[in-house]
Amino acid sequence: MIRRIPHDIVRLGRNFMLSLGGEGLQSGIHFVLNLVLIRILSPHDFGIFAIAFVLGGLSLTYGNALVSTPAAVLIPRLKSGRAADFQEVAFGSIALLISAVIAIIVLAGLWFATGQTPEAVAGGAFAGLWTLRNHVRCVMFARHAMVAATLSDFSYSTSGVLFIGAVLFLLPDLPQLTGVLLALTLANIVAVFVALRALGRHARVSFRRTVWRRYRAIWSDVAWSLFGTTTWAIQGQGLMFLVAAIVGPAAYAPLAVGVVLFTPLRPAISAFINVFRPDFGAALAKRELGRLRVTMLSITVLILLACVAVGGAIWLGWPLLQTYLFAGKFGDAPMPLIVALSGIAAATYFTYNVPLALVQGAGEFRPVALATTFGAIVGLASVAVLLAVTSVAWSLAGFIAGEAVCGLYLWISAQRILREHAIPLRTQHAAAGY
Repeated sequence: MIRRIPHDIVRLGRNFMLSLGGEGLQSGIHFVLNLVLIRILSPHDFGIFAIAFVLGGLSLTYGNALVSTPAAVLIPRLKSGRAADFQEVAFGSIALLISAVIAIIVLAGLWFATGQTPEAVAGGAFAGLWTLRNHVRCVMFARHAMVAATLSDFSYSTSGVLFIGAVLFLLPDLPQLTGVLLALTLANIVAVFVALRALGRHARVSFRRTVWRRYRAIWSDVAWSLFGTTTWAIQGQGLMFLVAAIVGPAAYAPLAVGVVLFTPLRPAISAFINVFRPDFGAALAKRELGRLRVTMLSITVLILLACVAVGGAIWLGWPLLQTYLFAGKFGDAPMPLIVALSGIAAATYFTYNVPLALVQGAGEFRPVALATTFGAIVGLASVAVLLAVTSVAWSLAGFIAGEAVCGLYLWISAQRILREHAIPLRTQHAAAGY
């Protein structure tokens, strides 16, 4: 098994780079698109676009909890190709239904909020198709179809740019906001089509009793996944809401800047989850525990080094940040302290994604839900106390405390899972006289 580790590292490294390329390109396209739309749309229209994008991101989160994450965890552990095919059809059918429901909910929400039917329909379609494409990506990663997933990501980015360009320059009579949302919707459709063609498959949907029976069989796991997603959202966004509610939105702005400086690492974390979560699940099923421990330790060290590298780049470029990014807007805020605490928070969050991938790969959603619940309770309480007794900047220490508690629980859960998977082997060796 030890001789296999270099080969596995090369394979995982290649898959990670493929996933990172797709994640990075999508993130870059979305970032540039927001900058362009800030310039060309009216504040009202850009506000609607931002709301639609936030709702789309929230839809992804709950789509993951309801179907995509359970599929990404279960499918890699199946040894039979036919069983994996059945699970793919079952989860895909449920994902299609959930995506349709999400599209209707987002459509209704945007219509009630804006009263504009075309924008609401386009926004709902965008959120629903984005959720469906995300599920297709998760299944491709679960089935180790990395090249197909990367082709799908690149097709989404390329077609999105082309469709948006066509809407803005060739269809001047079409409202720009509606056109952009429809362009992104079509790009999601193209990406799903490319994914299926790359795999040489046709879309298969079934709502037979066996599909619903299979989904009901894992409902307890789905419920924990859904609960964990909600508490994780509270843990992650609690700082923003508390600071905005107690001190005011303007006081949160310097903290938001500190957090943004470390966001370039987020696509790498998404790529890591895509590649390593199914691999961890398969390795547990094969009891490759030595490789798992080496991989987890190596990835954790690499993440910490990446955080240090980003922190070093921020320190070296501090004069430029003060001149061009801060631009005197945060003269009263202790930005060095805020950025330092933001870096510690980022390192804590990024590193606990390593045990998170293992725990989810083992199909255990309850420990994740408990970890995020404890983290949310500690984080919210700590932030509230610090806001009462010290400055806004130091409230980040409360956020770090919540992240640390969540991470500690996940690391303990990961070690428990490794020990439990090692026990049968020791029993077998003892029975054989080793």
